[in-house]
This record gives sequence, structure tokens and C-alpha cells, in this order.
Amino acid sequence: MLDLILDNARIRTLDDDRPGARTIGLWGGRIVGFDDDVRSLNAKRRINLDGATVLPGFNDVHCHTTWYGLTLASIDCTALPGGLDEVYRRIEDAARTTPEGDWINATGYGHRDYGGQYPDLDVLDRITGDRPLFLRQQSGHSAIVNTAAMERAGMLAPGFADPVGGRVVRDAGGRPTGLVEETAQELIQDLVRPYSLDTVVDCVDRATAGYASEGITSFGECGIFAGWIGHSPLEVHAYQLAREQGKLRARAQLLPMADGLHSIASHSADGYGIGLDTGLRTGFGDDWLSIGPVKIFMDGAMSGETAAMREDYAGRDTAGYLQDDPEKLRRTILDAYRSGWSLAVHAIGDLAVDHAVRNIVEAVDTYGRRSVPNRIEHAGTVHDEHLPALAEYGIAVTPQAAFARDIGAGMNVSAGPDRRRLLYRARSFVDAGVMLAGSSDRPCADGNALRGIQAFVDRLTSTGDVMGSADECLTAEQAVTAYTRTAAEASGHGAVKGTLTPGKLADLVVLGDDPLSVDPTTIKDIDVVATLVGGDFTHSTL
Repeated sequence: MLDLILDNARIRTLDDDRPGARTIGLWGGRIVGFDDDVRSLNAKRRINLDGATVLPGFNDVHCHTTWYGLTLASIDCTALPGGLDEVYRRIEDAARTTPEGDWINATGYGHRDYGGQYPDLDVLDRITGDRPLFLRQQSGHSAIVNTAAMERAGMLAPGFADPVGGRVVRDAGGRPTGLVEETAQELIQDLVRPYSLDTVVDCVDRATAGYASEGITSFGECGIFAGWIGHSPLEVHAYQLAREQGKLRARAQLLPMADGLHSIASHSADGYGIGLDTGLRTGFGDDWLSIGPVKIFMDGAMSGETAAMREDYAGRDTAGYLQDDPEKLRRTILDAYRSGWSLAVHAIGDLAVDHAVRNIVEAVDTYGRRSVPNRIEHAGTVHDEHLPALAEYGIAVTPQAAFARDIGAGMNVSAGPDRRRLLYRARSFVDAGVMLAGSSDRPCADGNALRGIQAFVDRLTSTGDVMGSADECLTAEQAVTAYTRTAAEASGHGAVKGTLTPGKLADLVVLGDDPLSVDPTTIKDIDVVATLVGGDFTHSTL
């Protein structure tokens, strides 16, 4: 007897051998078969879907789930209609209920949403008093803090020097403005980290409940336990607890930060470089929780103009910067790779992409291929010259079309008219045979998968322009494929999920309409009727 039969559905399998069906049968967490193979069988439950569409569950391969869970409990400063005055008002309201000396946490600030302005440090100091403030920029690559926070972090001490890969921004007179970039954020964050296991579990609970309602059945937690993007050295432990407590509603691939890898006293014959104690590496785990590639930051963000470019940003006298000395970054990549880690190299600017491609190619040529593909995270500015190598070496890319609406217009300005065609490409990757995996970078952008699919199709910015070039728009089928089949392949899981195929995991989403046939401008509005992971409902309105 089967566990579940879904009947009278429009099933799009994304499997070329059997693209469509009307009935699907599930048993033991797996897909058993379709149509006549299962229609006459008995099942514990049979549901008539009345023509609803069934797709493989969505897979967001690059997001920040714990961070997103934290934002859901923080002050939201995302594009407030009242401008900076409303930002100040929200922070001041929070200060009134925050005990003296305790932290005020806010998130979602984007300077381009406020006319390119940042909050005034004097105003922040007045409304917060001695309560330290940490207001995270939408990109996550910078933050706004007050004087109380900078004092605690030692940033105002005589002789203070900016950390490698970051800076405390100062005005013309040398006075800190309250803006801290990239690795400088760690000096602030280390005052409140590590978060407790219970806090991380609660974040995963809140975040993945939202994922389930959006049809997301798998995700990549892109950067854990170390660096400015980590939350606790025990994050893997927290994910295990969330799984055991029924608070993990989607399958998670966890990508450790390279900052946490270290030399290990192994046998000389092992040729080991850097890793984690016990020899844990990419590929360890099961279908629910697994260890993915190691995350390595090559540069910063395009939105804050810290991404490393070959030439200055348009109208500016800065080209961004790499996170460290290029040779040191290369050595980290090679040492991690020879120790069994696949690579997920964050590279947004074209200079950073140059280094990322060259270093990954060298690693593969020297030590061979891995079963879990190497990746370039974001791949924000990729020249044509790199497309053949990306395809030949099986390097996946994760450009976020979801950036288009909120920060696409600003990035067009930063890149300038001659380079904007290179921004967050999509169609060029697909046409060149490069693995293009769907992702959102949530909470840096709206993580709703259907919105991400539509953004791949239209690339529309808030001004009605397109991010980069309209030539990079995907078809709806290509966009859905990016969030399903290719996402699974790019994560090294193509054999067990990503298509609706007998024997694969029963991870699927039921939609109120078909994203491949509706007006593309309405894809984001399609209702998520139900989400199933391993044949169990994680969300349902049936």
C-alpha cells in the first residue's frame, strides 16, 4: 500500500525521459511511479488535486537561514516609506524598551533606498544613548553602528587599525561615520556572539517554516560557524537539534566558512592541508543534513561598491577590494581543496571572478575533480572569456536574479553603461553549458522562490529598467530548472532529487497554477498549495 497518491494533477517532472504525468505515487519518502503504474494501487491517502500543478520542490542553494531567522526578530529598516525619519523613529522606539547597556539589533538598511544616505551618527547616538546599535545593511557586507558599539569594539582607541579585508569608514576629518565594512563587522559581532544553541534552533524554526510556505524543500546555508557570517561554532549541532525537534522543515546543505578551517596533525602521507577536527569534509551527512563546499570570500558586495573590480566604479575613484592578499586567498583555496573540500568561492567583481576562476581551475588541475561541484557564489560580473572554463570544469554559478527589484538599479549605476551587461548574467551561462543554480542570498534579497523564478525571466528593477541586460532573461522553463534540477546537481545531489523520477526523494511542491504557462509577470503571484519533503507535508492548504 502506498503512502500517498496525488491524482488529477498537471505534473511537470523536469525529467527529460518523462516530462509530464497526471498521477504520482509516493511510498517510504520516495517517488514510486506515475499514472497507470500507480493509479490502481491502494494508498493510505489519495488526493484529487483538481488540475493543480506539481513540480519538484524548490532548492535555494545560497541563502543564510540562521541570519534570516534573526532578522525576523529584529527591527526592520527595509525601504521604509517615511525615509530616514522613520528609521530613526523605529530605532528610538526600540531604545525606549531596551535596558541600558543592552544591544539594539536592526536589519535591512539599503542606502540607495534612502537617496544614497546613511544614518547620521550624532542622531543615532542621541536616540540610543549607551545602548550599542548594530544595524545591518541589506547586503550583509556592511553595517551601521553607533558610538557605544564602536567604543566596545575598540574602534575608537588610539592606534586602531582597520582589519584585513574590511574598514571603519571615516569622514574627511578622520572621524568614524558609523559605517563598518566587510570583516570590520566581526569586531562588533564578536561582542554578541556566539549565539546560544536555543537561539539558532529558534531561528531555523522560524525561517524554514517560511520556506515551507514558499515551496522550498532544500537550501544551502552559505557560511556557518566562523567569519562575519557565522553565528556559533556549534551551528552544525544546532541544526541537528532542529532536525531532532521537528523544527527543520527543509533539507539543509551546510557550507562552513574557510575562516574556521585550520591545520591538522595528520600523517605526512595524507598530504593534508586545512580542515576540521575528525576530518569532516564536503559530502558528509545524509539526505536531511549534509556538509557542502567550503565558503571562501574573495571580495565584497556590488551594492556597497566593495566588490573587487578591474576598473573603478562608474564616477568613483574606487574599484573595491579583495578580502585578503591574492596569494593568501589562492593558498587557502588550494589547501582546502587538497584536503577534500569542494569550493564555494564568493566572487562578485570581475577582478574577484578572475582570481576565483583561475584558482579553482588550478585546484582541479592539480588535485582532480570532486563529486560535489565547485561553485562561484554570486558570479556577479563575469566576462565572456570565463564561460568556456566554467563549463569545461563543471563550475556552478549562483547569480541572484532576486537582486533585480531592490538593488538592481543601483548596481546598474555602479557598473556603468559599458559593464552593466555583465551583471548577474543568466542566459549566457545556460547557453554556454554552465550550471546555473537558483538562489536568493536571503535575507539580502526576497527569498521567495517564485519571485526568484520570475526575476530570472524579467530581471525588472524598481525603476522599470532591467538589471544588467535583457539578453540575460531566461525562459520560465529555464528558470524553474535552475531552482530544481540544476540546483540539485550543483549541490551534488542530482542523483536523489531535483526531478520527479521514480526512486528519488518525494520532495515536491503543489502550485495553484503552472509557472511554465501563465503570463510570466504573474509567476510570483501563484499560490503555493502544498509542500512535501520526503512525502510528508511541511505546508498544506489542501
